[in-house]
Amino acid sequence: MSENSLIDFKNFVVVTRDSGYKTTASALAELIDNAIEANASIVDIEIKKNVENSVRDYEVIIVDNGLGMTKDELDLSLQFGGTTRFNSRNNFGRYGMGLPNSSLSQCRRVEVISWKNKSEIFKNYLDIDEIIENNQSYANTSQGISSIDYSVTTKSGTIVTWKKCDRLSFKYSKNLLKHIKFELARIFRYALWRGVQIRIENQSIIAFDPMFLRKGLNLVGAKPFGQEINYEVRIPGNEQKTSTVKVRFVELPIKNWAMLSNDEKRRNQITKSAGVSVLRSEREIDYGWFFFGDKRKENYDDWWRCEILFTPELDELFGVTHTKQEIKQTEFLNKIIVSDLEQIARELNKRVRLKFIELKKNHPSSYAKTQLERTDIYQPELKYLRKSPKNNIVISDIKGFKYEILSQALTDNIFFDIERIDDNMVLIINTNHLFHERIFRALHDKKIKSVAEFIKVMELVMFAAARSELSFNSSKEVEVISNFKREWSAQLKTFIS
Repeated sequence: MSENSLIDFKNFVVVTRDSGYKTTASALAELIDNAIEANASIVDIEIKKNVENSVRDYEVIIVDNGLGMTKDELDLSLQFGGTTRFNSRNNFGRYGMGLPNSSLSQCRRVEVISWKNKSEIFKNYLDIDEIIENNQSYANTSQGISSIDYSVTTKSGTIVTWKKCDRLSFKYSKNLLKHIKFELARIFRYALWRGVQIRIENQSIIAFDPMFLRKGLNLVGAKPFGQEINYEVRIPGNEQKTSTVKVRFVELPIKNWAMLSNDEKRRNQITKSAGVSVLRSEREIDYGWFFFGDKRKENYDDWWRCEILFTPELDELFGVTHTKQEIKQTEFLNKIIVSDLEQIARELNKRVRLKFIELKKNHPSSYAKTQLERTDIYQPELKYLRKSPKNNIVISDIKGFKYEILSQALTDNIFFDIERIDDNMVLIINTNHLFHERIFRALHDKKIKSVAEFIKVMELVMFAAARSELSFNSSKEVEVISNFKREWSAQLKTFIS
């Protein structure tokens, strides 16, 4: 290192590995940003085991069909801060740190091949071990190559290969693939909706919408809460121009999803996922509990979501770092939006509380639930009619019901009705029938001196009748009431035993 050198390049490259990429998926996201900015419509990711000198590790290969790079552009791409778009606010990239920084955060060697046409193919690389061994203080020069080992058919494109991977998020490829698929599905959901294909091991990633509004890997059923809020904010350094911060809220369907098991709620990102998805140019850069002031996060907040969208012109206001995977709340932005968002968050929390109180009021405890579900496997399979995707009527088997009770006003003069939701048997007790007030509700409210076992027996009787009703499909069978009575009796006997 010369006397006047500002940076010890060898140490800088080693230290920059710890520059803050949270996961392998967030590092990969940098390369996908580059591909999309180069007009790529397809990005392929492959992870393969590599055995060399009796040491087993992984190689990660990222291939895109973008515009590719010239020799000079490839040279720049592997320099820290090297870019033709430095400080650009037009798309994803800005600082020219993405490719080398993200790659070396995961591996010790990164190789890049790029071409604008098959007659001019260039290759370059960065290798930490070589830099340390040779005390290297300069970037390598790209070399022309005659062919590409990796099978590609596109006229132009780029291949990035991570070798000697020593910092991947997971040790085993199965867990690593699962992690990458889910993270990228959420981060790049808007790009996926626009038609960009991101494929992992030849399987296209399906978008995940944390707002639960659009179809994808996620459940769908959330409803917008209020109108989209638009804040016109002056662009730092250009007081004559403004940019829009967009804020959206949604409420999740408590009535439909509250009966899901705790495991299903966690798996579908309903519980333990409260917060805000923050997107820069429709690319998620952070997810967390932001801009809600003194409102602390509670379990009730699992049942609503928020999305904030902004353009790169407002990076300073959101405290965006060069890794584009987190934000920092700035005082200037807090003064603009926190007051409104905190008020809305408190209102949504209150609405969720009231809905759960109402749901609990109309969803009495089932004392027999455990016994019913444990015993159901001994019941004969039910045949029921449903429509196939091609609108053909088919008969399917169903076994292993889950049982729920709901109190609800019915127009018919019956004391109960049934509804099947997937594998859930929902018994609806008619609140307009005298049975509900004088017997069922009175027992649950302990206005009648009795024991829980009597309530349990009453539920067993009703569920046996409800399940028997589902055993009859045709009008002829419905008319044969004696069969129904025998079936009900048999079901009841099995449940009670």
